[in-house]
Amino acid sequence: MINKITFLLVFSINLISGPVFAQTDPVLRIEIPAQSDEANYKVIACGETGFLMFYQTTVAEDAYKFWVFIFYNKIMQEVWKKEIPIFDHMGFAGEDVKDDAIYLFYHNPDKKKNDSYNFQIMKLGFAEGRYELFSGNVPDKSTFVEFEVVFPMAFVGFNLEDQKAGFYRYDLNKKEFGLLTEFTETPARIEDIYTDEVTSEIFAIYNVHLTKTEQYLDVREYSPDGTDSGKTLIRPVEGKKFNTARFSRPDKNTRLIFGTFDYIKGNSIDRKDYFEKSASGFFATSFSGSDEVLIHYQDFLELENMTGYLRSKEYMQARKKAEKQEEFDEKSAVNYNLLLHDVIRRDSLFYFIGEAYYEDYHTVTSTYYDYYGRAVPVSYTVFDGYRYFNAFISCYNQHAVKLWDNGMEIFNLLTFDLSNRVNILFDKNDIVLAYNYEGKIGAKIIDGPNVVEGVEYYPLETLYGNDKIISDTKGNMRPWYDNYFLAWGFQTIRNNSLINNNKRTVFYINKVAFE
Repeated sequence: MINKITFLLVFSINLISGPVFAQTDPVLRIEIPAQSDEANYKVIACGETGFLMFYQTTVAEDAYKFWVFIFYNKIMQEVWKKEIPIFDHMGFAGEDVKDDAIYLFYHNPDKKKNDSYNFQIMKLGFAEGRYELFSGNVPDKSTFVEFEVVFPMAFVGFNLEDQKAGFYRYDLNKKEFGLLTEFTETPARIEDIYTDEVTSEIFAIYNVHLTKTEQYLDVREYSPDGTDSGKTLIRPVEGKKFNTARFSRPDKNTRLIFGTFDYIKGNSIDRKDYFEKSASGFFATSFSGSDEVLIHYQDFLELENMTGYLRSKEYMQARKKAEKQEEFDEKSAVNYNLLLHDVIRRDSLFYFIGEAYYEDYHTVTSTYYDYYGRAVPVSYTVFDGYRYFNAFISCYNQHAVKLWDNGMEIFNLLTFDLSNRVNILFDKNDIVLAYNYEGKIGAKIIDGPNVVEGVEYYPLETLYGNDKIISDTKGNMRPWYDNYFLAWGFQTIRNNSLINNNKRTVFYINKVAFE
């Protein structure tokens, strides 16, 4: 077995001058010239068919801004390019990739009085870039959560103003917008929306704060046409509250929910404190419509193979407190902010993945002089971004029983963009965890709870042999197809061997292979 990352060397596309040209041992890479890393390029992997890259331009006409969409095939050749008008003030919110089309959701949370709509759905075909646009309105001041398409229905979830939640459908054939479920009297938040690919049924999880002493997950089921077909209420045990949740469905009768929990003092919790996401551990439950819901809780301090990657000082202090108690509670808990992935199903096993981060600050101290000329120091904190420090992965069976856990340490990843960074690839018995940061792919290989190969870093290739990367920002990557990934970001590159353009700033996209 070869446990290493290699980079596919085929040919390159240089978008600085436009033509396609071959080189000796070139990399498969796209470069787009950029003034800085402020440009907002988006990349969506579309399986073996190719991938879509798109961005908003400054070109405006009437109430529209033009967006450029470019579709590339799997050898990164341009297939088509379109300029499409989208209502001004709308930003890209989410996507759903189907067999022959991409559905893109645009949203304007700050709709003005003269704006006709505050969302648009675009259906964009893979083959020729044919598109359709659908427009409508959801409640103002709403935050997009998730978007799923079961043609002809598009389902979208929002967390509304003042801790409310709403789930809606849009009939793409009839161009009709309708309400499925709204929580307007009770504080609630949508945690997850899930589509069963076999039955086309839709599931939504609402996190509800009914009173100070009554909180629960409300799991709703909907038929493909949006009809409400049932619900299950899942209540936490005394002293705990649910923070986040993700849904999966092993078979027609079984539902799985994985998520995070936190401790509370007694049974009471105020509304303002309920929707915090900082967690103390994981929970998992498997149930059917008639079964009693049994929830398995696991404190972070109980995890077998993750604790070596937690911040050591905080962990050791919490561990000492826990050893003096009979059971874990809020007095001994460690708390982490986690970004959750969708549950991954592989054969009869289910993988729950999260990325831990914290807000990073530094203190600035300056001096000013008062009326009498005396020096007075003044200090304030500056937000530096979100610092990622660990990825967690747990494996469960269809009864929500944890089989093993593991983790990947993340070093020096600091960003203002809070999004999932770590990617998962299954390679026979091995699992590869990988992320792109500062022009390198950090990768770790595990086999269940065992480490096959620790974290190693592999530099991304550039177009020319003498290229020297000065800076790499906003790096990310996603699985593409088979064992291939797309890695992208912004780089400033110097190459003194080039007569012209010996220093360039580009948005890059690399095709990366694991072998």
